[in-house]
Parts: sequence; C-alpha cells; structure tokens
Amino acid sequence: MKKLLYILILSPYFIFSQVGINTTTPQETLHVEGTLCVTNTTTKTPNKLAGLDANGTLTDVVVGSNLQLTGNVLSATGGGGGSSAVYLVTTINVPDGPPGEELHNFDINLSGANSDKVVFRLVGRTANYKITGISGGTDGRHIVLFNVSTSNLTLNAEDTDSLAQNRLITLANNVATSGQGTAELVYDGALQRWILIGFRD
Repeated sequence: MKKLLYILILSPYFIFSQVGINTTTPQETLHVEGTLCVTNTTTKTPNKLAGLDANGTLTDVVVGSNLQLTGNVLSATGGGGGSSAVYLVTTINVPDGPPGEELHNFDINLSGANSDKVVFRLVGRTANYKITGISGGTDGRHIVLFNVSTSNLTLNAEDTDSLAQNRLITLANNVATSGQGTAELVYDGALQRWILIGFRD
C-alpha cells in the first residue's frame, strides 16, 4: 500500500517534468546538451522537414512555394534558371463574359493548390478580356500566364481597380496578346507589384 501511495504522489512530478541530458536546467520536455545520434530508423516517408530555431528548439520547417518534398526527396519545382528547371503546369478556367471584361485581383490560387505551379494555362474565354491585378503574390514568385484562347488578353498597368499589392508593372502601357500569347511575371516584395519580365503575343 505504501508503494502505491509513493507512486501516486510522485506520478505528477514525472508526468509534467522536463528531462535534461548533460544539463541540470532543461528548457523543453527533452533537452539534450551535446550531439544527437538516431539509429534503426524506419523507411517511412516523411511529410515534414525539421530544423533548429535560434534557441536550439527543434521545430517544423515550412517548405517554400518553389520546393517540393516527394518520396523522401526535396526538389526545386521552378525558378533558378538552367536547363534542369522544372515548370509545373496547371489549367485555369477563366469565367466567360462580355468583350473587354476586366478581372480584378485575379485569383489563381497561388497560396493554395497552385503554390508549386509556374505555368498557368488560361482557358474558357470566348471574348477579349483584361487582367488588372493578380492576388497572392510573394517575393520572388515566378509565374507564366499562357492565354490558350484565341481571344485577346490585356494586362493593365497599375490599374487602381485592383488592390495595390496585386497590381502589374509592365514598364509600358497596357500590353495585349493577339489571340494566344504568354506573359511572364515575377513578384517584387519590396514594391509589392508584379513585374512583367517577358511578353509574347
């Protein structure tokens, strides 16, 4: 009975205590002062990365929009140049509408399902249309808009109908395709604008 009583009294201490290895003042549930060796690992596929913060605490690492973790391999999915760059492609169904319709703060889901995509095939238009801004830009984000339709696509420069952080800088006036064409843009986080760096009409 006495043993059981001792266990019940000491249990909360062990349950909520912190353990230190080579330290008498642990700062986390498990605090290791020195090197760490892990052996006999399994072949399970990881879905997260880990790293140390400024305090030495092990924490999750966010995989950026130009990186992809697949089958235990971390790969760049776009940008960086070179012949080995891979540009993932997706199709965007642009809502059809009247000729000259303007699409403000155009959402192509850059922070969601299309966070790793670079080339966006724009389909579905039967009349000319305009884009005044693109939402979801982050510093260095690289995208290519491919107007698959034979209807002209116009990119409006610094159009105030879109939010400031979604607007486009074309280094010219508005630019338009003659039917099919491509527009290559990079987001400048300092200016909070999309910069047109390539255009083919």
